[in-house]
Amino acid sequence: MMAVAADEIGAFDRLVGAYERRVKATVRRFVPNRSSVDDLAQEVFLRLFRSRGRYIPTAKFETFLHRVIFNTCVNHTQYMRRRKALSLDTAPSSRDDDAPAFIPPDETIGEPLDHIEQAERAVLLRRAVDQLPSNQRRALMLSRFEGLSYEQIGEVMDLTTQAVKSLLWRARESLRKQLSPVLGTNDDDQT
Repeated sequence: MMAVAADEIGAFDRLVGAYERRVKATVRRFVPNRSSVDDLAQEVFLRLFRSRGRYIPTAKFETFLHRVIFNTCVNHTQYMRRRKALSLDTAPSSRDDDAPAFIPPDETIGEPLDHIEQAERAVLLRRAVDQLPSNQRRALMLSRFEGLSYEQIGEVMDLTTQAVKSLLWRARESLRKQLSPVLGTNDDDQT
């Protein structure tokens, strides 16, 4: 890295050659989406190159490298979480879809183990939703992921508003019963 900081010819190529496999292996451990590994590894090396003028060897280079990898992966995870949350939780707007949207920073970022636990819970939830009767599953998807009101769901499914409310209640109750033993929640805690 000192040679890269000194702008020696070929120094950056040697750095990439020496650390590329290690960077990709580390990124794979942090990021569940395997298709992002190459892009994130490239981003790590881009950040290293950009920081060459500020690099001060106060610790081992590997320590600095792992910090860059970690920060890159955390930023990617936050971005993907916000992107997923926006696509599932926000209603379509009248603004131009090509216009960049303001995305506030995620203050709730946790440790990498938290991400693994969240991913496991998401898999359990998907499996439980897949086991619901089709009408309950459809009503739940329209409500939760499409953001439709009870009345709109009723129109889509040709049901009364009361029937939609009943379907959603039964779907949520089924999910609660299926997931409470796995997730360790207590049925008595329900209010």
